[in-house]
Amino acid sequence: PLSLSHATVAFVGDDATMGYTSPIAGTRFRFEATPTFGTLNFQNYLVDYRKYLYMKPFTFSVRGLHIGRYGRDAENERIGSIFLGDPSLIRGYGFDTFGPQDCTPTTGGSLGGSTCAEFDRLLGSKIATVNMEFRIPLFGARGLGLINTMALPPLEIAPFIDAGVAWTSTSSPVWEFSGNSTERTPVFSGGVASRLNAF
Repeated sequence: PLSLSHATVAFVGDDATMGYTSPIAGTRFRFEATPTFGTLNFQNYLVDYRKYLYMKPFTFSVRGLHIGRYGRDAENERIGSIFLGDPSLIRGYGFDTFGPQDCTPTTGGSLGGSTCAEFDRLLGSKIATVNMEFRIPLFGARGLGLINTMALPPLEIAPFIDAGVAWTSTSSPVWEFSGNSTERTPVFSGGVASRLNAF
């Protein structure tokens, strides 16, 4: 059994201006610390910074994020790893993304002994991500949409690029760009997101 208690302190700022489907200008940030005590002792830290650059009617959005677990028991097997493939972090990498045919056999590297390096590089006690979007409002009121109409629900499309890396205290990131490496290399995804405000 585990007996744990924790407290959280955070410094938060938000001067973002909202559009119909997402923020269009301004800045958001959150710096957070959560020490945990008891059977296990470790500290969680979060740094989340977002910037929205408004180029009427478009918005360029960039986000930098670090989530890390530090301290004596930060990598204890009784607490789960942080998963970089969560859709709020890196889009396109789910738990079921990789089949046996996608996995590189590992005999060396920082992921030596892994059954699937492509999946295991998404797990760690620390992660860092960068997300970029170019937001294009298709429908909206004057100045907030390419097509000025309120007859249709506000709709935004956003080409995006996500990048991230996960690591542990004994397995550091390796800054090379390879999808079939047995090292902890960064992962990337790109695509187009859409947001609809139905109400």
